[in-house]
Amino acid sequence: MGRLLMLKPNYEAEMSVIGSIMMEPKTAMPLSAMRLKADDFKTPELRTLYETCLQLFKSGRPIDTVTVVSIVGDEYKPTIVSAAETAPHTSHVSAYIDAVKKRSQKIAAYNKAMQFVTDIEDESLPIEQCRSGAAEVVNCFNENEQQEAVTAEQGYMDFIDRMEHPKPHLQTGYGQLDRFMYIDKGDFIVIGGRPSAGKTAFTLQMMLHMAEEHKVGYFSLETSPQKVFDRIVSNYDWTSFSKIKRADLDDDDWTNITQCYDTFHKLGFEIIPAAGWTVDKIKSYSEIRQYEIVFIDYLTLIRSQGKDDTERTTHISEDLHTFAQQDETTIIALSQLNRGGANGNADMTSLRQSGQIEQDADGIILIQYNDKTPDVREIKIAKNKEGLIGKIHASFDGDHQRFVLEDSERAE
Repeated sequence: MGRLLMLKPNYEAEMSVIGSIMMEPKTAMPLSAMRLKADDFKTPELRTLYETCLQLFKSGRPIDTVTVVSIVGDEYKPTIVSAAETAPHTSHVSAYIDAVKKRSQKIAAYNKAMQFVTDIEDESLPIEQCRSGAAEVVNCFNENEQQEAVTAEQGYMDFIDRMEHPKPHLQTGYGQLDRFMYIDKGDFIVIGGRPSAGKTAFTLQMMLHMAEEHKVGYFSLETSPQKVFDRIVSNYDWTSFSKIKRADLDDDDWTNITQCYDTFHKLGFEIIPAAGWTVDKIKSYSEIRQYEIVFIDYLTLIRSQGKDDTERTTHISEDLHTFAQQDETTIIALSQLNRGGANGNADMTSLRQSGQIEQDADGIILIQYNDKTPDVREIKIAKNKEGLIGKIHASFDGDHQRFVLEDSERAE
């Protein structure tokens, strides 16, 4: 098999960034400094110009043609003038920055991939090292772009950019819940409940909605993918879960199920049997598969080091929190509740080995029920860094693995 062609720099985008900086330095330079390093410019001449502008910006000196030329030399003046003339619209500088960054990441991934191809030809290379090499290629696209301290001016300009070009929060499919919580990329969310509370059904219904627009990985550490999918089909097309478990489907059931093929063909989720997996293994697999959202069923079954359950859970929670932030992957993990949280009086301390989970999680949702009202659930938002806490009343149809959220009560 022949080698791939060498990737070329995005010259037009690099020129547009330089031109925007020269024309509107007070706007374009702070945004560029937050996202781009000099090494992201693959055209040597433009890399030198950007590095010079970056140094001027950090030292508080003016950025203009005269100042830049006095540093780099007269031979760069035609390029500066051309860049300023050819930058289409300085108001689109964020798009130019994105284009430069993406091409830089692709070139880095290409170089890593070529090295990986060379390494993997060595038949003595262990499988774990092969997996690690593949993850390094993907990691080129997960680079933490904001590595330096953010100045007041940079933060302000970034705020303006985010307000002018807002990115929607992730939608769970539960309207009431979405009005309480603003789940974003890189958030670590924990959903807790006692056995039979319906937390898996609640989470799978959420996953189905998210998979309409995002690539999702559902790591099942206890249940086989086949049994997970039984629940999914029951929820999605209203087939009786008890009939599915007995494999006792009638003609109407089969009609409904076969009509769902086109939908399932398009949904972007995968079920991964992950019994005995560590956080590192889940992270590596997620990076290779490029999941935007990761579900873990459930947290305390992840394998980890520690002298007891509390220490192991502490390591797991810390590692999941770091994974979410570094990769900007939304992680939604299920957790069991202690017996004290069974009948309507649960709080964050009801989570098993809860101390570190309380600290690390961006949001905690607790599903509660009372034996006297088996079809009623209370969805309690116990922690919410980006919104209100409170309770949402819900009904749970166990035979169709489906939740319907009703009225809500806000709390201070």
